[in-house]
Amino acid sequence: MEYIFKCLPLELVNMILQHNIQKIEEIRIRAEKPVIINLGNMEIVLKYVVTAAEILNIMQNICNNSVYAYQNQISSGFITLPGGNRVGISGNVVVKDNVVTNISYIYSLNFRISHQIKGASDELIRYILDTKNNSIYNSLIVSPPGCGKTTIIRDLTKKLSDGIPEINFKGINVCVVDERGEIAALNRGIAYNDVGIRTDILDNLPKSVGIRMAVRSMAPKVIVADEIGNKDDVDIINYAACSGVGCIFTAHGYSMEDLLKSNEISQILNLKIIKRVIFLDEKVRGKIKNVINI
Repeated sequence: MEYIFKCLPLELVNMILQHNIQKIEEIRIRAEKPVIINLGNMEIVLKYVVTAAEILNIMQNICNNSVYAYQNQISSGFITLPGGNRVGISGNVVVKDNVVTNISYIYSLNFRISHQIKGASDELIRYILDTKNNSIYNSLIVSPPGCGKTTIIRDLTKKLSDGIPEINFKGINVCVVDERGEIAALNRGIAYNDVGIRTDILDNLPKSVGIRMAVRSMAPKVIVADEIGNKDDVDIINYAACSGVGCIFTAHGYSMEDLLKSNEISQILNLKIIKRVIFLDEKVRGKIKNVINI
């Protein structure tokens, strides 16, 4: 939060500090609208209206006065901040040859706050562990955005890496392919979030590249990555599974019907790589709604 506060107007920061900052999950800023903070189970509308000029100034602060250096991230619709936090960006989207090249005249910013919650994966982990073989079942964790998938796999990674003495599960080598820097929050070679003593991290690169690098160079027993579903994911996930590496991924959706609407995820499921599809409850964070064995 310290870095985020440095980017925001001081008056706005003082208003935010009047609330429990430990529970803040989002800070939503829209041009000429009041700022809204999300505390998970409630929203608070602040009496602070942000001007378009202030949004531009916030962006300059986020980018250390070098917006051009962040152009690739801006074109992706978000910038990853130190500590694993992320700011989503919307506005006038510039498209060239069907490729987003910029977002100009920025209208809104959504600061999503990363939290490390010990025990976030406690309910889920029993569906993933194969204690007989000290390994895991290849699993896909599914929910709509904002239901805590990343928080859960962060905690899950730490458990797999450190081991769980209570059930005699020994720690295993895990590689996190952290495409957006949200799971481990790597900064200058140091992980801001604790993802375990046997975890290696490949940060800020496409999963299609990172998974191949992990298999070839780090000899993981399990690969963890967030939000699969693009056209490059099918072959690389098949490659990892055929190499004998366990897989834990997340995806967006409410139900199996939602997943099957994605050609890419349908292909992955049809390959029988994924053994467990675990749906999170969209209303109760961290709660399991349904588990499907493939």
